[in-house]
Amino acid sequence: MPRLRQWADGIAAVARRQWSDPLSRGGLALLVNTALTAVLGFGYWIVAAHLFSTYAVGVAGALVAATTLFSGIGQLNLSGMLMRFLPKAGGKSRRLVLTTYVFAASVSALLAVLSLTVIKIFASPTSPLRLSAAQSTALVLAAATMAIFTIEDNVLVGLRRAVWVPVENGAFGIAKIVTLFILAPVGTAFALFSAWMIPLTLTIPVISAILFFRFLPSTSKPRRMAHLGPEFRSSIIRFAIGDATGGLFTQTWTYLLPILVAASLGASTNALFYISFLFSSAIDQVAANYASPLTVEGAHAPDKIAMLTRRALRHIFAIILPVVAALIIVCPWLLRAFGDKYVSAAPLLDILLVACFPKAVSTVYYAYCRVQRKTYRSAVLQAYVCIATLCFVALLAHSLIGVGLVIIIVQSSACIVSWWALRRGLNNVERYGSRQGRHRRQRDGRGSAGAIRLSVTGR
Repeated sequence: MPRLRQWADGIAAVARRQWSDPLSRGGLALLVNTALTAVLGFGYWIVAAHLFSTYAVGVAGALVAATTLFSGIGQLNLSGMLMRFLPKAGGKSRRLVLTTYVFAASVSALLAVLSLTVIKIFASPTSPLRLSAAQSTALVLAAATMAIFTIEDNVLVGLRRAVWVPVENGAFGIAKIVTLFILAPVGTAFALFSAWMIPLTLTIPVISAILFFRFLPSTSKPRRMAHLGPEFRSSIIRFAIGDATGGLFTQTWTYLLPILVAASLGASTNALFYISFLFSSAIDQVAANYASPLTVEGAHAPDKIAMLTRRALRHIFAIILPVVAALIIVCPWLLRAFGDKYVSAAPLLDILLVACFPKAVSTVYYAYCRVQRKTYRSAVLQAYVCIATLCFVALLAHSLIGVGLVIIIVQSSACIVSWWALRRGLNNVERYGSRQGRHRRQRDGRGSAGAIRLSVTGR
């Protein structure tokens, strides 16, 4: 019994230590959010499959995917900008957040309008994606709303309030399942889509009120928000252009790769690839969840970026090492749950899981570039990964194993560059910090010596 109590006390001490560290707390909160979102997301579609027809589920799924795509592209990767600049924005925080809201919502809505116009012109009159005027308006508003909803998560992370992110998304996930039962008697595809979007719309004013009246620092002028000065705006624009370009390259190869595999190897083969790719992408979220608080904490304490980066890498690999090892062992049985034909994708899944390690290093390097405001460097590396992956898969990959080898080779080469750049950058930061500290000590020493001379001479 005493030994059991010692174990419990040890676990509690470790938990308190991890929770007191902002980097660990933010990463753990986002990990919980990822797991909670996945569980509630699957639960939503399972319930929908029992309450609505297969046709309604198929059309609503396409509408949700389109809305997510419009909002994802429309945000132009502004999440990195918020996490980098919010910690030091002070009284400018509210205007920065509102500007981001307006910009992301406008671009997302514009993409939705353009896509719906193309569908109306070229799609078949019987196409389920040809929406009425009211439905089209609702879809455009949903794209803008989802962009704001996603940005709210990033604002919470940037304000060191990441523990609110799983609360927000958990409430949304539960609310949309409840709304399913309310709208089930309608039975249409758009009712199913509305069950997703209505809770989303109702969540935004609640979270925004919490953000603006509790978390975001207020300006000294009570009735006016502080203006973003020209220097602040120009640094944000330079940062955002590099970060958005890099994010666009990453999204391009992530979304186009399954399409390219289907075109090259066939739809059946792509089914095997896509399931394996989903598993590895879930593991990639671990690195992304720790890269976000790394950006925030690095913005708060740039002189500690070396220590923070090493700590983030330790946390990431402490999680993904055992998870990847376990998945490699059980992947044949895991894939069998989808059907016997999916078991043949086990070698590909093993390769994609191993590729999570080099991808994690590159993800941390991208966060380091955000802290240093050198997003053009990460954009160049992300462009290389995108172009090399798509070109080599199109030209050289004639089997699933070939696709997997292309991915791991490209990611490993990007990891080597990331690791070299990280080590060089962190060594420079530490060298500069030690030199600054030495100069400070020398200056303090001279000041102390002068004070001693004054006290001795009486002058």
